Amino acid sequence: MEPIDNQEWHSLSEQAQQEVYDFFLFVKQRHEQQVQQARHDQAETLLLSNYSANLIEEWLDTSEDEVWQ
Repeated sequence: MEPIDNQEWHSLSEQAQQEVYDFFLFVKQRHEQQVQQARHDQAETLLLSNYSANLIEEWLDTSEDEVWQ
């Protein structure tokens, strides 16, 4: 990506510069929220995986197999 040329930037009105800056902050905040949500989802998946791993002995227990057949 090519950076914005300083001369081009200053050719914009202050209002236009403010709009670009506000949009930048919006995109940055949205990206940070997406990263945070992805981290949360990953942590939740790990937690559920660990919980499921603790139940493996129950899953392997064949004592209830006859009930479900």
